Amino acid sequence: MRIHLVLATALIACLAAAQASGRDRFKAPIPVDRLSPKLNPGYHHPLDPEANNPRARAERREALASGRLATLPMWSDTFVIDGQTYPFTLVGTRPRDPVTTVIPTVIVPIRLTVSDTSVDGRHPVVFDGTRALPSFLGSPIFQASQFSSGDLQFADAMLRAEFPKAPPRWHTVFSPTIAPPLDIVAPPGTVRVIQTRSGKLLAVIQDTSILDNGRGSPLVTRLKTFSPQTYVVFVTYNALEHNAFGYHSWAWTQKKAGVIVYTYTSWLEGVQDAFSVPSPDAATMSHEIAEAVHDPLLTSTTLLWGDPFRANHCFQRFIEVGDAVEFAPARVQLWKQVVAAGDHPGTYTLQTEALLPWFERETPSRAQGGAYSFPNVQALTSAAPLSCVP
Repeated sequence: MRIHLVLATALIACLAAAQASGRDRFKAPIPVDRLSPKLNPGYHHPLDPEANNPRARAERREALASGRLATLPMWSDTFVIDGQTYPFTLVGTRPRDPVTTVIPTVIVPIRLTVSDTSVDGRHPVVFDGTRALPSFLGSPIFQASQFSSGDLQFADAMLRAEFPKAPPRWHTVFSPTIAPPLDIVAPPGTVRVIQTRSGKLLAVIQDTSILDNGRGSPLVTRLKTFSPQTYVVFVTYNALEHNAFGYHSWAWTQKKAGVIVYTYTSWLEGVQDAFSVPSPDAATMSHEIAEAVHDPLLTSTTLLWGDPFRANHCFQRFIEVGDAVEFAPARVQLWKQVVAAGDHPGTYTLQTEALLPWFERETPSRAQGGAYSFPNVQALTSAAPLSCVP
């Protein structure tokens, strides 16, 4: 309650100050025709500084291995490339166990008010994350749909494709609940608003401190109110950060007794003419949930790999399954998936992901049908090379 009152007071004060200045209270959205070049933010944030610190990674691995760390259900294993052992951690339970692991998932819609931009000259523009919820919850992320590995949720279907010999009852299912919205009032100059040809608006957050940059930021503050046994997803509607459609990360609880795994994702609809690719809608969330499952604590590593769609130039050592295909052409990267719910089937855009055998340099791949990518098995047709181009 206090958070809402403080933010409402801040909004009133901001608008009152603008009126008192004698200047125009609002500016108009930028017409999409004035965008040059089109927006093309990356699908991932720069990794947390601790992610590249071997000592910090070891601390997280040791805390998880102790069995005393409060967090989502996880399991760990290793693989070997040229005599070198690499560790990885996945959400869920080991594929030898005939159990269904249910991951409690809390969805936090973000309601973003842009205090200095208006369409009618009287009211600030509001990007209300609750508008994303019907299609978000109805997407293949949370609804079962027909994949090559079964009638399953997206992440579960991907895991079943990676471990086709797992018992039939082995599943990892995300069970969503909705939390109250997170209200954020963007100060003047922190958000750029673009008006597409359809009339829909798109918010590009220029100053990420208003959302998640810094310990006292709204997202980080709200994150600390949740249990480490839940996967937390923050979602904006037709709004995104200037350098990312979304990202996944983690945060220690007090005294490092637990770790909260979380994701920020944008949900975009009808704003495709602002981008060099169509509005990705579920593509961003599919990327982030797949990466959160395969590298929840940013500790899953492998031999340095190169970007297969940028002449194998060296990219990173982490098992980030979406990053391996994020620079692929849209026809290769994006996948249309139908959810046949009721009388009105919905078609959603997912992102294709690299499978574990690709990172493990496993030949042939143990995955279903010898695949290295999912759902589009043609995106990657062989394991990552053992060396990459500097």
